[in-house]
Parts: sequence; C-alpha cells; structure tokens
Amino acid sequence: QVLPCISEKESKFISQQKVFFVATAPLSPNYRVNVSPKSPGTSVVILNPHEAAYADLTGSGSETCSHVMENGRMTLLFCNLEDGPPKILRLHGYAKVIVRRYVEEDLMKKFPKEIVQSPGFRCVYIMRVERVSSSCGYSLPVMSFDRYRQTLNEYFDKKGYDGAKQYQIEKNSFSIDGMRSLSHMNVDAISERILSVPKDGYYVGEVVNRNSSCAERLLSSVKLYLIFSFSAFSINYAVIEKVVLVFVGILIGSYFFPRVECLEDCQELH
Repeated sequence: QVLPCISEKESKFISQQKVFFVATAPLSPNYRVNVSPKSPGTSVVILNPHEAAYADLTGSGSETCSHVMENGRMTLLFCNLEDGPPKILRLHGYAKVIVRRYVEEDLMKKFPKEIVQSPGFRCVYIMRVERVSSSCGYSLPVMSFDRYRQTLNEYFDKKGYDGAKQYQIEKNSFSIDGMRSLSHMNVDAISERILSVPKDGYYVGEVVNRNSSCAERLLSSVKLYLIFSFSAFSINYAVIEKVVLVFVGILIGSYFFPRVECLEDCQELH
C-alpha cells in the first residue's frame, strides 16, 4: 500500500523497532549496492510528514555516506520482528549527510542523548521522503528482544573523540569501491588531504599535509631510492641481496611519494 505521507501511526511504528535497514547504491553499474543494519528505531526522528532523519554511529565502513555524497538516493526499511501485527514499512527518497561538527544544536536535541553524546557519533542523515509504502511481512519470523549490545559504545568511550576521528580517517574515508566518503568532510581541506591506500580488500585513509609540494615528495622518494641502491652496490653483498635492497628502496620510495596523481595535486594547490 502506498501511503500519502509519514503519519503519526508510521512514526510510532518506526520508533518501536529495535533494528532498521538502510539501502544505497552508487551510480556506476560496476560498483556495489549496499545495505546496512542500524539500531535502534529511536535514532530515527520524523521531522515532518515528508522528511526523516537518523543519527549514525561510527562503523568499520562508510558505504552509505559515500553513496549519499554522490547521488543522495536512499531507502529506509522497518519491519516488525516481534509479537504484534506483521508489517514492513519503506521510505524512499533522497538524503544529505551532515557530519557531527556541523549538526545544529536544535537538530541534535531531537535524538537520544546516548547516541549523540557518544564519541562514536559521526553524522546525521536527513532524508526527503518521496514515497512511503507498507506491505504485509507475513513470512517474517517472530522473535523476542533480549538486549542491545554495548560493545561499540564501550569501544569508542575508550578511544575518545580524537581516537574516533583517527579511526574514521582510516576506516571511513573511502567506500569499498574507492569512492570518497565521510572523513573528507571532516579534514581541513586547505592543509590536509586524505589518500586511499589499498589494504585487505578495502581502501583505508591516510592524511597527507598539502603544504609539502609534489617536488618535495618526489625528492624524498628519490633520496630513499638512492640510499638503498648505494648501500646495495657499495657493500659486498651477493647479487640477489643487491637486487632485494634495490627493490626495497623502490617500495619505500613509492610509499613516501603518495599513490595519487601528482599533477592533479599541484593544480589544486595552485
């Protein structure tokens, strides 16, 4: 059933759910669609009959943010998995993301304190809802709720705000397809740049100071390469050892000369 808007009835149903799901997708057909579980339903607030928002905690990825930054498309799904009438509710629309430091106080007050006061709180999504629909959910299981896990909150309570920011730079800078994500909205764009570094099937973030010029980075790379090459040929190593040392010099030099288009970086700086 297609509904005209988010009514009080739907708003109450949303707040009663222990978990909900967020679906987004990039524009490229070669990139991956994403679905993320979120909780609790009280982290979603209905701003008006055609607008919803939810407060998001830090996780080990940031696919949702990356896709929203690119195209805004989002679907929220809520379903009753406990006793009571079966029901599935979907909100389709377009969202924008606001990182923690830019969330206005009036909006912040609408969410549970245990979420927005956590060092792990990273952003708010505001969604313009263009379609509201419900379906039966007759095939869904009936389960009983035990408790919310506290592991994530405890983890970021120990890390603190600075530790959470560093975690986000590493884990929340790029999607699994290498698209820019949340941390690019948090760094100082004038003096810092986040590079993507492939690691274990992901792209992790690494901050580089923009004040170091391309020439300086290239010079550092060449220096390291020459040091290792000179060491290899000036010391009485076996041939295979010399080859290994030269190869190590190339690898280390390549690391310090970031894997980005240097010309593009210089153009941005000037």
